[in-house]
Amino acid sequence: IGPGKGRRGYLRPETAQGMFVNFPRLLRFYREKLPFGAVQIGKSYRNEISPRQGVLRLREFTQAEAEIFIDPTDKTEPRFKDVASSELTLYPASIQEAGEEPIQMRLGEAVAEGTIAHESLAYYINLTYEFLTASGIDPKRLRFRQHRDDEMAHYAADCWDAEAYLDRFGWVELVGIADRTDYDLQAHTRVSGMELGVFKEYEKPKRQKVIKIKPKMNYIGPKFKKRAKQVVKTLEKLSLGEISGETITIEVDGEEIRLGSEAFTIETLIEEISGEKIIPHVVEPSFGLDRIIYTILEHSYREETVEDEVRKVMELPEKIAPIKAAVLPLLTKDELITPAKKIETKLKENGIQTTYDDSGTIGRRYRRNDEIGTPYAITIDYTTLEDETVTIRDRTTMKQIRRPIKEIEYLITRLIRREEKFNVP
Repeated sequence: IGPGKGRRGYLRPETAQGMFVNFPRLLRFYREKLPFGAVQIGKSYRNEISPRQGVLRLREFTQAEAEIFIDPTDKTEPRFKDVASSELTLYPASIQEAGEEPIQMRLGEAVAEGTIAHESLAYYINLTYEFLTASGIDPKRLRFRQHRDDEMAHYAADCWDAEAYLDRFGWVELVGIADRTDYDLQAHTRVSGMELGVFKEYEKPKRQKVIKIKPKMNYIGPKFKKRAKQVVKTLEKLSLGEISGETITIEVDGEEIRLGSEAFTIETLIEEISGEKIIPHVVEPSFGLDRIIYTILEHSYREETVEDEVRKVMELPEKIAPIKAAVLPLLTKDELITPAKKIETKLKENGIQTTYDDSGTIGRRYRRNDEIGTPYAITIDYTTLEDETVTIRDRTTMKQIRRPIKEIEYLITRLIRREEKFNVP
């Protein structure tokens, strides 16, 4: 980094690990109860030898990842009943290996048959489907493909990719939804020495026999002095299986230390246990935002011939269209421009992204806004001066309605939120 060769920099291959590092804070925030999750959006980096295929193969890209921490002994999802009847296009590993086509399957059936590992994973597969389709991806060109054994990550219990079909590139992965088990938390625990678990309370306390290694401080203190605390901590973490005969070998600060019976005793106790420490498993939906945006643009774009001219349309969903409404005076006359400017200002004051356009014929202006995905065009004409109504044109159907100026902000807001349909009398 910087001039010369003195400093080495590191680039993260995924955003996920930051959330695992922050696990103790997240656990406290969620009052130490499972399940809970976190979401992170940011840049990730890969050493692509040959970046190509537009935004598909990049050395720097944007990811949005969620880590949902769940109980490894209970992977049910209370909200799953609400989506169990959802029917998605699934491509299970067994179907791929048989050389067959993807199938339509309800999620409840997929979980019951073991096609999808458990309810939590299926729930987030459905949530991914809803997000992608609401963003403008064509559900007919979207499928969920299960990883085969030869491509499944060694730590994953199950993994599905949301794939979309693109004209140039065929089927492309947009999202990976995986059960990563406890691999990440165990790895961070092993390297950091910090316990990254959750205390799970039993419904009723249990009495059980516990065998413990008890350090003898009257020997360890004088013998190891400043290192005594580390020796005790290491001893207390050992399991009974790590004792060889009457001696124990431990490692402190990279040095192996052999301890005999003078340093510890083994005690058998009957304890009342109110719960146990468990390592959560993780369901991770990982979204590649660059690919998703590219897919939305391709799936939303179409061309058609209208009055012997090619009309280019970007049918972006209202919620993600960068401009929600275009304000268009029919002619560049002051008596039309003045009310048009007032309507534009009023819409912007109500948080509606708006553009004003008075250049060229009204037909050309409609076409320009169709091409950039503006859902609605508001036209101010001479009838507006008579009865204070305007024309509202729908981008997708090109149909028009007239409404009073005083209703415009309310109506456009409801149309954008899809709380009201564009109804032509």
